[in-house]
Amino acid sequence: MASRLEFRTGSGEGSNDSDVTFTEWLAGLKSRGSNLLVTGDVPRETSAEFSRTLFGEGRRTRVLALTDPTALDADAHLPVPSDDPNARVIDRRVDRRATAASGITAASEFDRETLRTEVISAIGRYDVEVGGFDPAELRLGVDSVEALSGGDDLVTLEQFLRGLTAVVRGSSGMAHYHLRLPDDDSLVDDLSPLFDARIELRKRPGRAEQRWHVPALGETTYWVELS
Repeated sequence: MASRLEFRTGSGEGSNDSDVTFTEWLAGLKSRGSNLLVTGDVPRETSAEFSRTLFGEGRRTRVLALTDPTALDADAHLPVPSDDPNARVIDRRVDRRATAASGITAASEFDRETLRTEVISAIGRYDVEVGGFDPAELRLGVDSVEALSGGDDLVTLEQFLRGLTAVVRGSSGMAHYHLRLPDDDSLVDDLSPLFDARIELRKRPGRAEQRWHVPALGETTYWVELS
């Protein structure tokens, strides 16, 4: 993935690190822990495909949280079987479906708090089992943020995300959070400062593409096809 992406300026001119390349920047991100917001009004299949890429190959500790009642099953998001001993699936879709059936559409504080507790508990258990994570060994995926937005309840959503992103950085992990809205949506603008970068997806006839927005460098990559 990294070898095919490059910043539009080619040299990072005008950014804080004028000679940085995308590969160098991504290596630094992996070493210190990171949180990535994945945007774009794309099909669930595209989101799931991209999750498999972000969860990484080889031996990793993977935690997948499913919150959107329309999200595909865990095996569509993971590059390993969902019952892999180093994978933990937190499936809150059933709760979301029950809430919708009752006529309540907003995500409650209880929903978010329960999810946060389950994710942190899973990360903590794996951390003890492996004796501490290597950089980028922990991978977390959340599908999706819009299912937790609670309508106009932005403050508690931001608090939830700040807490979760801090745990991931503290474990030197890499997390991605799907927000299947157009990249210029106001909610994307509101939440982007909480993340290290934003990955925009789009679906075109016959292929899906990605580009990365890196606010800290003032850079955006070219569009490339999903690998």
